[in-house]
Amino acid sequence: MTSTPIPAPDAPEPHSGPDPALADEGLAKGPLIPPSKAASGEPMIAIDGVSKWYGAFQVLTDCTTRVSKGEVVVVCGPSGSGKSTLIKCVNALEPFQKGQISVDGTKVKDRSTNLPKLRSRVGMVFQHFELFPHLSITDNLTIAQRKVLGRSGEDAKRRGLDLLARVGLSAHAEKFPGQLSGGQQQRVAIARALAMNPVVMLFDEPTSALDPEMVGEVLDVMVELARDGMTMMVVTHEMGFARKVADRVIFMDRGEIVEDATKDDFFGQPRSPRAQQFLSKILSH
Repeated sequence: MTSTPIPAPDAPEPHSGPDPALADEGLAKGPLIPPSKAASGEPMIAIDGVSKWYGAFQVLTDCTTRVSKGEVVVVCGPSGSGKSTLIKCVNALEPFQKGQISVDGTKVKDRSTNLPKLRSRVGMVFQHFELFPHLSITDNLTIAQRKVLGRSGEDAKRRGLDLLARVGLSAHAEKFPGQLSGGQQQRVAIARALAMNPVVMLFDEPTSALDPEMVGEVLDVMVELARDGMTMMVVTHEMGFARKVADRVIFMDRGEIVEDATKDDFFGQPRSPRAQQFLSKILSH
């Protein structure tokens, strides 16, 4: 379901969907990955013994893993397993009570860490797009660049429109989110995150709110990002995407990392009975 935009005074009348005459293009090639400040051999994401509680309820238990530069790691598991909570801890959208997370050499749980600056280096794409409905697509792409990174309006617009072209949506720059399909809105959300020049991209079930026919267009963009060398952690149930793109698969259950394996090992010979049971159900459909 798309949200109804709040038109600006000179905004065009919204309509129910994208103009079928305006064909989308694929992700174009271009400079994407900013230089990392992490030392040679240092992981881009290091999660060490992270535990988290909501009151007396423990949602994460001693989670430890590494994500190397350019690596794509898919995090999967049943609903309520803690996978979305874990990925939100990476850029401190969720606080954690025990352990430590480092992103590109910066400790997340450190009083000296500037969290807004850290988050500007960590792109985040959510399940429900989180676009501003009253702003045009161009304004959605530029507002954080101007306010957080201090870019001029001209520079922010140039960067935003370049990335909009990369996700194949140049023709929709002056529209409002409610005038786009769900898949198109999610691609705008990806472009918005990339406009901040992140060194890491986090995806929290980016296709679960989409109609089935729109899933492919979003996954295609993510596949191209992976091929470009973007470091990615992706929470998803899309096992086809995991098999095609992931370097590793993390399987979680009841707040614990049960398996952390290469995709070939995970799909070919999962070690834990719980992962075997999960795969037998999810791959049978």
